[in-house]
Amino acid sequence: MKRSRSLILFSFLVLIFTIFYTSCQKEKNISGTIPQGQQRVSIRLSDNPVNFDAVNVDIQAVEVQVIPDSCQGRHHDDEDNDGEDDHDHNRDASCSVWDTLDIHPGVYNLLDLANGSDTILANGLTITGKISKIRLTLGDQNSVVIDSVSYPLTLWNNNHHMTIKVKGEDVDMINPNDLQFWLDFDAGRSIVRIRDNNFVLKPYLRVWLPAHTASISGHILPDSASSVVAAIFNGDTLVAIPKPYSGYFKIRGITSTSADVFINATTNGYMDTTIAGVQLSVGKDTDIGTVQLHQ
Repeated sequence: MKRSRSLILFSFLVLIFTIFYTSCQKEKNISGTIPQGQQRVSIRLSDNPVNFDAVNVDIQAVEVQVIPDSCQGRHHDDEDNDGEDDHDHNRDASCSVWDTLDIHPGVYNLLDLANGSDTILANGLTITGKISKIRLTLGDQNSVVIDSVSYPLTLWNNNHHMTIKVKGEDVDMINPNDLQFWLDFDAGRSIVRIRDNNFVLKPYLRVWLPAHTASISGHILPDSASSVVAAIFNGDTLVAIPKPYSGYFKIRGITSTSADVFINATTNGYMDTTIAGVQLSVGKDTDIGTVQLHQ
């Protein structure tokens, strides 16, 4: 009987030790320890908005294509290469791997991610190597809300997958084994109005890096003008919708050292305003102050 009790006590202690050890190992990984031969990848999501009440996108999975260190330097064409003379030419896609990152699958309102806000969309450990592509899997619970009425967003050609190519300068290397990417989901370019109350989602995303781009911020008043702010540069346009009441806006990811700021006052007879040739600095924010619109 004593021996039986001893065995039970011993088994119990082993179980407690195992739980404690496993918990410690997980805690180490969470706290920043990265196993040898692996790297941590984080993807942040931001939005270039559109003038709707909400843009709800159903994101179910995020994957990254990794070219392992052992593959790099081989001169083979990427099997998905479209003829561009870019970094894919000197990588061997035949030994690349797709790793699935951890996310909270579900519906994201892109308009919550405007004016300088972003969110961690996905993160996780992958084999050590260069990230060449990011792939998103979308669900069917996509919608837009206009004047408090929700309309379904059907997927373009019923395509649930979208792939974004990544260049070497697109990565924020916190350290050699800790990589971070920013994805901008351009709602304005992604929503196609087929006819009244019939909308299609044709996702348009770009990878950008705060350290390699500039930003513009400021306040547009009054709130009753319902303004839309656009930064126009190098043939491209990024927009922001100022926050209610405060009028604060921020436009990030500008790939130029100057931009024209166009303020479109959409209601109550306020006049549009253009601020030409705003000078910008890469990696920094330029505050244009408070712009007061007039009727």
